Amino acid sequence: MEILFFRDDSGSPAGIAPLMASNETLAFIANHEVTDYCDFIFIENKHGEFYAALWDHFQRNSFKWPCIELINIPDGSAALSELPRLAEEHGYIWEVHTSEIVPKLHLPESYGEYLDSLGRKNRHELRRKLRKLETLGQIRIQRIREPEKLRDPIEAFVSMHGASSPEKQAFWQKQGMPGFFNLLSALFSSDNWMELRELYVADRMVASLLSFHYGDTVYFYNVAYDKEFSPYSPGFALFHHAIEKAIAENASFADFLRGREKYKYFFGAKESKIYSLKLRMRDKRP
Repeated sequence: MEILFFRDDSGSPAGIAPLMASNETLAFIANHEVTDYCDFIFIENKHGEFYAALWDHFQRNSFKWPCIELINIPDGSAALSELPRLAEEHGYIWEVHTSEIVPKLHLPESYGEYLDSLGRKNRHELRRKLRKLETLGQIRIQRIREPEKLRDPIEAFVSMHGASSPEKQAFWQKQGMPGFFNLLSALFSSDNWMELRELYVADRMVASLLSFHYGDTVYFYNVAYDKEFSPYSPGFALFHHAIEKAIAENASFADFLRGREKYKYFFGAKESKIYSLKLRMRDKRP
């Protein structure tokens, strides 16, 4: 671990660089499989001083880490402008590449405005799907945010998600993965940053949506559903419910995270990008 804390002139904490070192390379403490966004953390009006101090640290330790590889940097991050500028000034080679597409939905002030934005065809299709689900009878959606109530629902989500395909089952069978999500739920739910929505038909849970909430944005991590009920589109009902509630709670964005799945665009999401940034020292040998 190479976690760096930046303090301003008064000694107050003003930034964090959550990094790790491996094989002469510095990188974010992150993994492509479970991390959608990575970035440095700092007080907004301190970004100039933060990046200057960060670059000074990079240079003083360049004999240990001649390479810096940063993944999943969101569009608009200061890292995408500040680090290439500093690299140019100090003779480093750098390159930026688009990593993946991230569909995002800008939420209007009212649910009625949102429905209007979907267009006639998608509005009709959404209503059709919801009516079909309602034919099952006794439909209810349960929203779970309390830390002490999340453990069993998280385990149920993992089990249902893994059962949907061999690839997803292999993901959850990786060493430490279920424990990581249990720990994540305990930490994030303590500040209401994480929640599950479960859709029930009578007393049977048939779908579950895992999402995160931070600032003015709800982040949809993944949805799991019982394949027996896939003709009734229970996942669509959960996304619809989450979007409706997010608008009512004055959220500004619904972020569907990485991937170009069709359902994300059905709900009106527009594409943004995440980037990878690589920097390395020039070879000074003749």
